[in-house]
Amino acid sequence: MLQTVLVSQFYTYLLVFVRLGAAFLIMPTVGETFVSSRIRLLFGLIVAVAVTPAVGATLPPEPAQPADLAVLIIGEVLIGLFIGTIARTLMGALETAGSLIANQVGLASAQAFNPAMSQQTTVVNSILGILGILLLFATDMHHMLILAAVRSYGLFPPGGAIPLGDFTEHLTRIFSESFSIGLQMSAPFVVIGLLFFLGMGLVARLVPSLQIFFLTQPLQIALGLLLLGSSLSGLMIYWLRAFQGQMMPFLSS
Repeated sequence: MLQTVLVSQFYTYLLVFVRLGAAFLIMPTVGETFVSSRIRLLFGLIVAVAVTPAVGATLPPEPAQPADLAVLIIGEVLIGLFIGTIARTLMGALETAGSLIANQVGLASAQAFNPAMSQQTTVVNSILGILGILLLFATDMHHMLILAAVRSYGLFPPGGAIPLGDFTEHLTRIFSESFSIGLQMSAPFVVIGLLFFLGMGLVARLVPSLQIFFLTQPLQIALGLLLLGSSLSGLMIYWLRAFQGQMMPFLSS
């Protein structure tokens, strides 16, 4: 009798941990690459233990066959990865915006390590990536990410059919939204950059003897840094609101 109870409890906690652990492995803040995989899995285990009593009623009975259990676990992993990928893709908007802004302000060749992307990117990319992670923590939005993973049990009950078609459609839309957000964040820099180079072109035509290249580069960087410094807070607020808006469907379940 005791063995049956222990096996049943292990099955319950395992099923919850699989979904939450998969989500936390790639989710922003708790799933960053500078956070050890063991820490991420331990965090998923702690959250699973905490929320299992609340979501245990939604879990299906323990399968009789190992193959059925394997199918159930694979489904939970897919759901967890789906939720984590959505949040991670929205971080990509900062990558798009940073690349476009760096090209416009003349800093495309200045490289620095970006902890949000775990690779060398432009300085602007690194600034936006670090700010994005810090703001998610500062605004307690990492709580929203954890809550979204927990609330997913209302949207995707364990043991139910996996809506792969809906997953694909939603991920495609999120990729599109992320790229659109990045373009909108960088739009002022693109417009001002075009006007700046148009003005420099007119100056070069009016004063052919002027060494326009040596004048353009420092002015481009100075103007770009001035615009970036004055608009950075507004850009990050816009991104945070867009991030929250895309995660709200999981919170309203």
